[in-house]
Formats: sequence, C-alpha cells, structure tokens
Amino acid sequence: MDPQTVLDSLDIAVYSKDREGRYTYANRMVCDLFGAPLADIVGKDDTAFFDLEASSELRENDQEVMDSGASVTRTERDVIKETGEERMYLTVKAPIRDGSGAVVGLAGVSIDITEG
Repeated sequence: MDPQTVLDSLDIAVYSKDREGRYTYANRMVCDLFGAPLADIVGKDDTAFFDLEASSELRENDQEVMDSGASVTRTERDVIKETGEERMYLTVKAPIRDGSGAVVGLAGVSIDITEG
C-alpha cells in the first residue's frame, strides 16, 4: 500500500509547510477541510484558509518550530476563513531539516477535538 493511501485513510489532518509557511503537502482531510484540491493548496500559506486574527496560535506554533528547531504539541483554535467555522485541534508540529541540519520547514498532524 502506498503512503498517500495510508495518509488519506486517516481522519486526521497531515500537512507540511516550507520555511515561509507555504503548504508543500496536504492529505485528503486537509483538502476536505479547505474545500480545495491539493493543487490549489500547495504554495499558499494559512492566510488563504484561516482567519489568522482568530487563529493566532497556529502561526505562533509554526514560528516556534521554525525558530527553535524543536517539536511542539499544543491545542490550537482555528477559524476557517471561508465558513467562519471554529475548530479545536490537538496539533503536533515537527521541524523538517535539510542534509546539513538546517530547518527548512515543518510537518504537522492535527486531530480534531472539537466538542459537539
């Protein structure tokens, strides 16, 4: 079974971003959440999908991973820009490093823990 099939079978959001916060990968769950195909997500940052004034933890957590080079596990409140829907996620973000060890992006998984 190929890795894409495995990641698309999970009911969790799996994604990666480059150093500038632009998506480089998103699984089916992320595409469904954003209401967009992967081709319309890759290369865009969170301003295209989230109300970042209401979802400030998202960008703060990303920046912490990029700056510290350490993984973070946090709860994030995210507000979808298109619908205004508020969701709560348990999120794990980890640095992606190049061959020399420099942080070049991040990989993340987010589990929807919204009540109700």
